[in-house]
Amino acid sequence: MNATNALRTVEMIRCANKAASGHRAARHALQEARTEQASLSVDHILGSSTGAYEAARKHTRRTEKRLQRAASKLHAWRPTLNRYPTELQRHRATRNLLEHLADDAVSLITAADLVLIQTSAGKDSLVALHRTVEAARKAGCLHKLRVMHCDLGQAEWPGVRELARRQAERYAIPFIVVASEGGFLGMVQERGLWPDAARRLCTAYLKRDPTGPVITRLTETLGLGRQAIVLNVMGVRGAESRSRALKSRLTVDDRTSSSNRLVLTWNIIHELPDSQVWQEIADNALEYHPIYDTGLPRLSCVYCVLASPDWLVLATRVCFALELPHPQLYAALERRINHSFKKDLTIGGIIAAARMLDALDGPLTWRRGDALRHHLSPSTADSYLARLSV
Repeated sequence: MNATNALRTVEMIRCANKAASGHRAARHALQEARTEQASLSVDHILGSSTGAYEAARKHTRRTEKRLQRAASKLHAWRPTLNRYPTELQRHRATRNLLEHLADDAVSLITAADLVLIQTSAGKDSLVALHRTVEAARKAGCLHKLRVMHCDLGQAEWPGVRELARRQAERYAIPFIVVASEGGFLGMVQERGLWPDAARRLCTAYLKRDPTGPVITRLTETLGLGRQAIVLNVMGVRGAESRSRALKSRLTVDDRTSSSNRLVLTWNIIHELPDSQVWQEIADNALEYHPIYDTGLPRLSCVYCVLASPDWLVLATRVCFALELPHPQLYAALERRINHSFKKDLTIGGIIAAARMLDALDGPLTWRRGDALRHHLSPSTADSYLARLSV
């Protein structure tokens, strides 16, 4: 099965799933409405609760119409449901088709109408961008690519947005920036709470939610007159965490998909280990952010709510060395909202630990290329820096 037919089958299963789910929900709502109407009919006969009885009748009629519409959709997708009669079968069929598609990046991009590459300007986004460009170049589809960066405001390390732009410009790909008013710190100020592992609102509000409108706008400009196939490329790797290890390379984004577009989340470098990410950066002279040279493992917010205490202390020492205002900004916000940055760990405590280490060991120092020296070798770093300066 070629990529276009596989994607068509994936969409048919998605619509069949939606029709079956909608029909179940409508049938359940009708049953509840009729139960409500029956319970009120006795009171109606006795001459009381007439208003409630009429409301129940209207609710039942609305639910009956909803069930009719759901039944019509169910009938339209009956052939697919007959072929894959259970949810488990539909899930397995979709997973197998998508795994097959993920094995052939060139065919996948050829079948797509739009490829949106999400970038934080970090090392994983950088390699995901490079791999996507290489596959698109082989497919002759570079014109389908767009790069999108979600600017988190003052929470980011200096130069992130500018670096993300340069990374896109290297391949002459259109660059899109979205930024919410106030950024991460504004969101925390408004909520009066820091996010945590259970409530990753920074990811939801500042990264995931802005993507839908961008995809809507871009697919409208295509003017296809049919459903668009959209690839949303992410730099997610399984080696980063247990939860990310469970993610698939290619999945349907049901939240963003619609009759106008089928959106697939593509974790194009999901299987890569950390060492290979750095090797591809070195081999292709890809410009990475110098914050990695300090020993910090990720280019996320300066203070990430998911980071370990050691990571947060190191970030603070980097801020001291660069004379950045983030420790004071975060500490002031923490006091203002009266909510600890992490459970049993305050920004004030992190700052105190960083100051103690600076007093014992001296201010933090590093050199450009230290990330490559650490992950690969000194000679690789020297070669990289020479190529980067050309």
